[in-house]
Amino acid sequence: MTLPANMKSPQACQGMEEIRKEVNEVDHEIIRLLGLRLQYVHAAVAYKPDEESIRRPDHWERFFAARRTWAEEAGYPAGVIEAMYRTLYDYTIETQLALHARKPR
Repeated sequence: MTLPANMKSPQACQGMEEIRKEVNEVDHEIIRLLGLRLQYVHAAVAYKPDEESIRRPDHWERFFAARRTWAEEAGYPAGVIEAMYRTLYDYTIETQLALHARKPR
């Protein structure tokens, strides 16, 4: 994995202060990307004609399976990533249903 120029690798850190700084940078980027993801979640509602198209269990099972695979490829426990994405799933469905209910008919 290529690090941004302003970040140290975990191995280059010399002490907890540097490690915490870099972890904070990573977390900040994760949260920024989740904000971007939420914009896509909102935009997707325009293309979903009904509540069933939001809930689609067949889509979500493939979605979770892909994230498990990506986690394993990254060396991260798949169960942890799946649990995180199941929380995102709950929020995504809740958000999209609320937005769908407000769509002009």
